[in-house]
Amino acid sequence: MSKAIIGIVGSSGTGKSTSLRNLPTNTTHIIDLERKGMPFPKKFPHTSSCASVKEFNDALSVALVDESCEVIVIESFTKYVEILHTLSDRSFKGFDIWNYYNKEIRTMLDKVKNDHAVVIFTAIDEIVELAQPSGNAFNVRRIKVQGKQHAGCIEKELLMVLFTEVKRDKEGNTRYVFQTNSDGITSAKTPMGMFDKMYIDNDVNEVIEKAKKYYA
Repeated sequence: MSKAIIGIVGSSGTGKSTSLRNLPTNTTHIIDLERKGMPFPKKFPHTSSCASVKEFNDALSVALVDESCEVIVIESFTKYVEILHTLSDRSFKGFDIWNYYNKEIRTMLDKVKNDHAVVIFTAIDEIVELAQPSGNAFNVRRIKVQGKQHAGCIEKELLMVLFTEVKRDKEGNTRYVFQTNSDGITSAKTPMGMFDKMYIDNDVNEVIEKAKKYYA
């Protein structure tokens, strides 16, 4: 059985990167496409800064063959598809641009399905309006991805999709949380019965530990 693949999705500043803060340092591989640093002082020795698709693929291959690796973080899926689209646009013409782009995304999604490491994607969200057969329209909040083939379809490749939110109480105190299940707008999801609350603290390490107990 493949290990869990988890999406952490939200707009900038809502706690996506911060949620990684409690991951174990020596058994976590960070594939850093954003290259802006982490919003906390903790250091991860297995961090690969990647500026190209080749560097990303090489770093992912290294992490996947490292038997001591327990968690692989792709920071971020959004930057990966941006870099991939730029490469596709520069290397091909016409339909071949999207053929290559879609094939590489499919290959990557298949590649990360492994039996020894949890894989975490961080990603920016988007809000789109979708039409119903009745003619009415409704808004959906989902993982942002360029191109039609994968739009609205990345979530089905993931076991869990956690949306980041910032909550403020009456006193003005701020709490960063994960939304664990859909409210009819987001594509958030977690296995049935894993969480009894809609919102939990944004600590992805706690989510991983919860999943271990759930599947034990």
